[in-house]
Amino acid sequence: MPGQRTTRRPAAYLDIANDLGEGIRAGRLPAGRNLPSERQLAAAYGVNRQTVRSALQHLRAQGCVAGDRLGTYVLAERDGRTVRPSLSRAPAHGFPGSLLGTARAVDGRGRLLRRSPEPWAAAALELPVGRAALTYEHRLQDPDGRPLQDAACWFAPALVMLLPQLGRAAFALDESREEEDAGARLGDLYVWAAMAGLRLRAADTVHLARAAGTRTPPARLEVRRTVADQHGRPLVGTVFRISDEDVELRYADSQAILAGERPPRPTAGAYRIGEPDRAVLQSWASPNAPDRGLALRARIVLACERASATEAARRLGHSAELVAAWRDRYRAGGLLALESSPRGARPPH
Repeated sequence: MPGQRTTRRPAAYLDIANDLGEGIRAGRLPAGRNLPSERQLAAAYGVNRQTVRSALQHLRAQGCVAGDRLGTYVLAERDGRTVRPSLSRAPAHGFPGSLLGTARAVDGRGRLLRRSPEPWAAAALELPVGRAALTYEHRLQDPDGRPLQDAACWFAPALVMLLPQLGRAAFALDESREEEDAGARLGDLYVWAAMAGLRLRAADTVHLARAAGTRTPPARLEVRRTVADQHGRPLVGTVFRISDEDVELRYADSQAILAGERPPRPTAGAYRIGEPDRAVLQSWASPNAPDRGLALRARIVLACERASATEAARRLGHSAELVAAWRDRYRAGGLLALESSPRGARPPH
């Protein structure tokens, strides 16, 4: 099916995201602390600020960092957001995804071409039947080259216009008029969508494929996936065909497509402050404390233990946004996140 892969240098924003991810993993950027400003990062890496923004959005999509009115800060593993040692994901776990058991050694290969969508995909994406559409074919195979999963993905024209990276790949394909090995570039398609402000959800249907005219047990599992944005607009139709016995299907009726999507914040009263931390916070919050900024942060954390950010803000006379920001900083990084000013961080070198 797909041809041989070619080696391409990762985009600059991925290099920056990888480097910052390594700094997070090594502890040079502790949980709750701000990353350097966009201006600092742009100067340190010798790139423009848009490239830095793309790197930060990639980290947000991976669940490594979050942003608030104080800046972009590091999230902690204990919040359920895993800090990965590397952000260069294996093809099996990027776009279009894998339905195989997770503990598998697999190799992914893909190619970009134009071909007519299958009838169900044409109907789901509202594409003309029989007309060629931008298509991505992807195969997962074991180290011996045995096929495990084949996928075919069709893209709605709206998605090609919304994602510059996909648009450039489509333009290059049309210019060359040849099938293009895009395996190294489309793996981050869902991350590109997050950068463009799209919140994608997937709906799957499962089919058992039989050879025509036979009564033998089905030899292949087929999963049809339709991906739509927050407005309900269908953007991607994918069919997965599984030839391996080790299949892992875990579904709800509709699921967020990007695993790094941030989980809901803890509800008021669900977060308990340990006694050692409580003693320190109470000392910082003393009316006679010399550091007024630190005293305010301590009062915010103490007030938010049993109240929502809105309620605590009303009681303290500050904005709910500021209260929520410092509450989340403490929950991500503990006392150290409060003690250090969020401004003036340096690149992790």
